[in-house]
Amino acid sequence: MLFYTTKIKNETVDKIVDLIEKNKINFIDESSTTATVKGFQSGNIENIFDNTLKKQMLDNQCLYQDIFHIHYIEYFNQGYQEEHNHSNTEEYSFILYLNDSIGDTVFPHKIIQPKKGLLVIFDSRFMHKGKKSLNKKVLVGAIKAKNK
Repeated sequence: MLFYTTKIKNETVDKIVDLIEKNKINFIDESSTTATVKGFQSGNIENIFDNTLKKQMLDNQCLYQDIFHIHYIEYFNQGYQEEHNHSNTEEYSFILYLNDSIGDTVFPHKIIQPKKGLLVIFDSRFMHKGKKSLNKKVLVGAIKAKNK
């Protein structure tokens, strides 16, 4: 089962944040139908990222070609994620932390502290949740397998 972490260049994260800020006015909040509590969660914004940025976003992993969904989450004071997995929608998932913040992401075997540029790619069957946070901003993405 895949679980991979790495650090993405700050320059790349800054490009992503700039792109989100420029387009955020058009995002629709879908948090009421998701595991996001006390936060904003966009619908699929995959189309605002070109392949070059997706490749940089996923640390040049070949999986960038198979991203089919990306959503942006911004947590309000004490916002969090209820425990869930993504097994019904994708084979692999990723979380890219867009800033340093409070509110660890908890997997059964690992606790991740949110740090700007930290990328976590994982098997979508892993249950995970986000602890109560303060000003946490992330991208969450869905990746299909090449052989599917």
